[in-house]
Amino acid sequence: MKKKNVIIGSGIAATAAATVVGAATWIIGGMVYDGTVGKKPSVKAEDMPTFYAEREDKVLDTLNRYQHETVFVKSEVNDYDVETLHIKSNQETSDAMIVVHGIGSNYHEVLNVAFNYLENGYNVVVYHQRNTGLTGGDNYTFGLYERFDLEAVADYTRSLYQDGTIGVHGFSMGAATSTMQTELNEESKNVDFYILDAPYHTMESAVELGIIAEDIPLLPVGFAKWAGNVVLKAKEDLTYDDIQPVNAVKNITVPVLLIHGTEDKVTPPESSQYIYDAIPHENKELWYIEGLGHCEADSKMESEYFQHIYQFIDTHVKNTNE
Repeated sequence: MKKKNVIIGSGIAATAAATVVGAATWIIGGMVYDGTVGKKPSVKAEDMPTFYAEREDKVLDTLNRYQHETVFVKSEVNDYDVETLHIKSNQETSDAMIVVHGIGSNYHEVLNVAFNYLENGYNVVVYHQRNTGLTGGDNYTFGLYERFDLEAVADYTRSLYQDGTIGVHGFSMGAATSTMQTELNEESKNVDFYILDAPYHTMESAVELGIIAEDIPLLPVGFAKWAGNVVLKAKEDLTYDDIQPVNAVKNITVPVLLIHGTEDKVTPPESSQYIYDAIPHENKELWYIEGLGHCEADSKMESEYFQHIYQFIDTHVKNTNE
């Protein structure tokens, strides 16, 4: 009888332990999910007009100095519309830049980047990524589905400027989206070059750095990352392995400039090196900026930042097209 009681007791203990682990996995994994794929946009669509009209930098006032229109571009693969803003330069030009914002952000947050391009001979197209503004989708997929939206926007931009040079400039998840879209671009040939500011080479690497940045006492990073993947699979039928931007550039033929701050705590600085190394041609450049954090260069050192970009375009894009 005593032996039977021990067996029963061990079974109860094992069941209790499994229940605790399961609950911890779902709770911790849910936190990781909510901070990544399930993250909410920083500004709701209905609040954007007032929010940006009242903000100190007055980007909407500056926007009104240029001819612009909102267009809803159909993302055929995702079967929804992408809210897109086409801005005409006040200079006569057939060249264009597509600027892609990051996770939780929206196209208003990259308008200051757009204004620099507009003043330097480029028309600009910005758009709300998936799960942002009036664009469809109810989650973020770290570039997996977002790449199809960018492909649709690139196709729209090429229809406007058939004979011009078209570039894509992405930030953070926007850079990862752009990296993943390069594979699609090898067929469509809509985009002539890419500027990738602080991409991640895999979703797993970005999630891991995000967990580390939270610095939660007694929380093992490896367990939290694993639990996040379990919940991601359960809720979205996706895993980290499905989202690896580094694999998209293995056959790329167009020029690429990668930019990363060495003190970035959001996307790993080494991610840009991995992507750079995976690009099979030499028409590329990797620019590490010492001492800067995540996507800070365009605001903290705007003049040098854009000077470097325009020099890259002149050397690697314009000269090769002549």
